[in-house]
Amino acid sequence: MSPTFQKIEPVSKKARVLVSLREAIISGAIQGGEQIVEAKIAQEFGVGQGLIREALIELEHQGFVQRTPFSGTQVPKLTVEDALNIFDIRIELEPLAVFLAGPKLTEDDLAVLQQIAEQSSAATRVEDLDVFFEKHLNFRKKIWAWSGNPYLQQALERVVIPLYGLYLIRRTRNSEGILQAALDCVEHQDRILTAYRDKDFKLARRVARDFLVHIKDFLKSRG
Repeated sequence: MSPTFQKIEPVSKKARVLVSLREAIISGAIQGGEQIVEAKIAQEFGVGQGLIREALIELEHQGFVQRTPFSGTQVPKLTVEDALNIFDIRIELEPLAVFLAGPKLTEDDLAVLQQIAEQSSAATRVEDLDVFFEKHLNFRKKIWAWSGNPYLQQALERVVIPLYGLYLIRRTRNSEGILQAALDCVEHQDRILTAYRDKDFKLARRVARDFLVHIKDFLKSRG
């Protein structure tokens, strides 16, 4: 059996390993549910196993792999049904994080969220879905962290982040539909920010919940 990857030059090793692994997952060269063996991948690339581990940690933050203690690393195998089940949890938990974060936000925090929202909006205008999802996920993660509840933050990171990997993996199959969802996300971010500035944290919570219900219905209709 021929190796999946080719040895790479020493320049920017981590970045190139990261890109190669990510593209292998998106293209399907590494299938959903497939176990990623660090030693094997390191040998194919011709790099140290520690560098592969660092790349996989970064990919976990992006939602492309799941690392489980004593079980290793694998590509999430999410079906539409899995995504809908995740949304059932997300619809209940994420609006709570949005509500809890509101009173704690400083003007500097709001400026950070505004900047991220503008970056994600700019990405949608040029139809760069990779950058959009990176920025939009960052927007959500900031709010989760600022909720002040580490258990809530951990729960959301565990269940939500794999969805972003699923969106990117599927973006070439339904680019028009996903682009429309991205535009909806941009509008949603702006409404959250407006509610935060108005100190209407109950409205921010309601906006978050209504949006997630809308996205769940969108996923259900697309199948």
